[in-house]
Amino acid sequence: MKRKITQQYNHSFEVFKPGLVATFISARCRSRKQLNSNKDEDLRVEINGLQFREIPPEKRTQLFNIPASWNGSKLRGLKKTIVFLTVLNKGEHIISLVSQDSAFMEDIKVEELVDIQDLKFNLEEQAEDGDRRPWYTFVLIDLRLKTITAKVTTKYRWWDSDDVKIIIDGKVQKNKLSLFHRYWFWAGSLVKKLLKKETKEHTFEANLDQGIHYIEFWADKTPALHRVGLDLGKKVEFKHIPTVDDPKWTGNFWDDTEEMLLARLIYGEARNQPEEAKIWVAGAVINRVETDKVWPNTIKEVILEPKQYDVFKPEDSNYPYVIDPLKDNKETDKIAWQECYKIAKDIISGKLENPTEATHFHGIGISKDWFLKNIVPQGKFLRKIGDIYFYWSPN
Repeated sequence: MKRKITQQYNHSFEVFKPGLVATFISARCRSRKQLNSNKDEDLRVEINGLQFREIPPEKRTQLFNIPASWNGSKLRGLKKTIVFLTVLNKGEHIISLVSQDSAFMEDIKVEELVDIQDLKFNLEEQAEDGDRRPWYTFVLIDLRLKTITAKVTTKYRWWDSDDVKIIIDGKVQKNKLSLFHRYWFWAGSLVKKLLKKETKEHTFEANLDQGIHYIEFWADKTPALHRVGLDLGKKVEFKHIPTVDDPKWTGNFWDDTEEMLLARLIYGEARNQPEEAKIWVAGAVINRVETDKVWPNTIKEVILEPKQYDVFKPEDSNYPYVIDPLKDNKETDKIAWQECYKIAKDIISGKLENPTEATHFHGIGISKDWFLKNIVPQGKFLRKIGDIYFYWSPN
């Protein structure tokens, strides 16, 4: 399975029954200094088109320098393993590895999990020798987390002992009993060696609501990670997960990824409009996200804010196409939907540059003069593309 990644690499796998799946991906990236280059190696992952970003979300989406990716400046050629935990439908699924410059994949392993209420991973892995860097990350996708338990060995050496840090959604778990290793929860010491207590298991309270979460283990020198246990709280729900090929909604738009939700908006508003109009619709949402103090700072919150986009209202004629873009089973609908999803995905990732300053738009059912007077009195008209009018407004 070892492979050098210089462009997008897709790995397909099949799930035989709906449920919780663990995907283990090990890879390594080198720094610019090691490469004698002006940029580092970086690598990120998509699962069925789902992209991962920073937590908490920033105004501009980060895809590479996050816990769910491999960053050459931090790894400096050492191996890091990421375990993605997600509920998947029965059938074929695709893991995409996307490199920035290049990277080296060590292994991909997919495991369908059975005992999800008492989730234990017996890893028994020793870190490669190196200084303070990411080592193991668990990515929980649309899941809750009550507690996490880890069993770790950190050995004492007089010149440099082993240390392990644990970070939960960006928050370092502090060792309140240590003065010198406050931010490294497990640390090798002479006392622990003499008392034969170099191996220690600890449970951390997380109490995280359903969503995407990152649990990071950082290593210094060569500690060993024996076991990780996750308590996902109450029973995991195996509900339908919308994908680009099967986008029917779950009954709750908050279950969608950002890409899926933005694609629904583009499709509902502009599926029969030119590509440029679709891109401007997407750009108008991004502009709201990136405007300080006026609109919410996430795509989901902007789109689902009450009384904003008519196509998300059940009484609107486009609503049936928003909740199930492929409901009519027409080839033309499938092509339009694929285009909308690609635009959404590319503009979120930054692959597609936002060409507009628009923050508002409407169709031909409303006049430009009425909209300027009643909706954006402090704004300005930008242009009409197809049947859609676009405006900028400060609020």
